[in-house]
Amino acid sequence: MASYVFGWDIGDPLSEEVNWDLAFVPLSSRHDDVRHSLFRMVEGQKRQIAEEALARQRAGETSMPLEIPDILQPFKEAFWHLLAPKKLIEVNTRDQQIYFETEGKKFPTESLSSGEREVVNIVFDFILRGPEDCVIVFDEPELHLHPELSYKLLQTLASAGKRNQFLFSTHSPEIISASLENTVVFVRQPQTDIDNQALIVKRDDQTHHALQALGQSIGIISLGKKLVLIEGEEASLDKLTYSAVLKNRFPEFVLVPAGGKDSIRSFADAYSNIVSKTIWGVRFYLLCDRDAANILGSNAVTKSESDRITVLPRYHLENYFLDERIFASCFEQIEPASSWLRNATEIKKRLLKIATEAVPYAVALNVTAAMRAKVGNVSVMPRGAVEAKSPAALCQLMEAKLDNEMSRVQAGLDKKLVSDLVTSEFERLSKAVETDDPIWRSDLPGRFILNKFASEADISVGRLKQLYLSNARPEEAFQDIIAIFERFRSVS
Repeated sequence: MASYVFGWDIGDPLSEEVNWDLAFVPLSSRHDDVRHSLFRMVEGQKRQIAEEALARQRAGETSMPLEIPDILQPFKEAFWHLLAPKKLIEVNTRDQQIYFETEGKKFPTESLSSGEREVVNIVFDFILRGPEDCVIVFDEPELHLHPELSYKLLQTLASAGKRNQFLFSTHSPEIISASLENTVVFVRQPQTDIDNQALIVKRDDQTHHALQALGQSIGIISLGKKLVLIEGEEASLDKLTYSAVLKNRFPEFVLVPAGGKDSIRSFADAYSNIVSKTIWGVRFYLLCDRDAANILGSNAVTKSESDRITVLPRYHLENYFLDERIFASCFEQIEPASSWLRNATEIKKRLLKIATEAVPYAVALNVTAAMRAKVGNVSVMPRGAVEAKSPAALCQLMEAKLDNEMSRVQAGLDKKLVSDLVTSEFERLSKAVETDDPIWRSDLPGRFILNKFASEADISVGRLKQLYLSNARPEEAFQDIIAIFERFRSVS
C-alpha cells in the first residue's frame, strides 16, 4: 500500500539556505519569489499557531497566550520608511495579494508605480535574506527611480540587517551629495602610470563650498568630464536653448543650470576655487549673460574672464531671438495669411517700438552698473581691530573707517556724473533704435523685448523660443555661442 504524499507542507523562508547564484536570477523571478516567501511566512505562522493550540489541547490545557508577534513588522516598517504615508496592512494568502493603505483606502501593491514596486521588492528581498557582517554591493541603485525614492532606498537598506557595509556604484548627484557624511570615493581616469584613481571626496573640501555658492552640489562631478555651468534667470529654459543651438556639435560638454543673479555673485570665488582647476579629472566652465556686468560691475567680470569663464557678447541670451525674418518664418506655420505676424516688415516695426520703450530701462541698468563699478562695496572693517581692548576703542576705529567710506562714496556718487552718463547712454541707445543700428539688438535687454513681443503675439515665451529654434540656422543666428564653445573645446 502506497503512502499518500501531502503537497502542502510549508517551510520557513527565513531559515532557508540561499544559493550562491541567487543574484543571477532575473528580477521578475525574484519578485515572485519575494511574494511567495511572504505568503509562506504568513501561512507558516498560522500553521505553527494551530499546531501549538492542538498540542496544548492534548495536554489538557484550555487556553494559550495570544501575545503573537507580528511576523510582518520588519516589512511594515520598511514599507513605511520607503513610501510613507502609505502603510502595508495585509498579506492575504487566499487572494494571493499584498495590500497597502493610503488615505483610508485599501489597494493591492500592483497599483504602486513601477519605481515604488521595485524598491519595495529590493528591500523585502534584502530583509528576507537577513544579511549580517556582509559587504553588499549595489550597482546604480538610482536607475528608473525618483531621486528622493533612491535616497530613501539607501537609508532603508542601511537600517536593515546588522553590521553590514554597503558599496554603491552611482552616477547620481543626489546620492553622492547625500552620502558625504559617509565615505564618497571618486574614481577618475589615471593621470600617470602610478597615479591613484580613487580620490576621497569630503564635505569640507573648498570645491564643495564653491559649488554650493553656485547653487550646485559636489554630486555634479558624476555628470561628465566637461561641465558648463550656465548662469541665467531662466536657467532650465536656457539649458534647452543651448542644447538646441549646439545640438550634437559638442557632445563632450554637459550643460548644468546654475541659477541667476545670486549665482553670478559667486563667480569670482568660483573661478579661483574650481573653474581655474581640473577637479578629479573634471573640467568646469562658466557661461553667463552679459548683464553680469550690471550685477557685479564690468571690471569684476573682465577680471574673472578667461578661457573657461566668459559672458555672452549680447546682453541676454534672448537677444539672439530678435530676427524679424525668422519670426515671420515661424508664424507662417500657425497664422493666417492676413496676420501681421507673417510679415517681416511689420514684425520689425513692433520690435523697434518695443526697443524704444526699453531704452530708459536699459540706460538705468547701465548707469547703475557704471556707478557700482566706480563706488564699489562699502566696508567698515578697520585695521587693527584685533588690538582693540574695549567697545569704545573698537567703535573709534570703525567710526574712523566709516568716515573714510562716506567721503569715498559721496565723491563717487556725483550727480553731474550720473546726469552725463544718463544723457550720453540715452542718446546712444535711442539713436541705435532710430537708425536700426545692430547695436540695439546687442545692448538692450533682450529678455524684456522678447517677453513684450510674445505678449503682443499672444504666445508663451517658451513656445516662441521653440518655434524660433526650429526655424533658425544656428551657424548664422547663434554663431557667437558656437564660437564660445569652440573656444572652450580648444582649452587644454
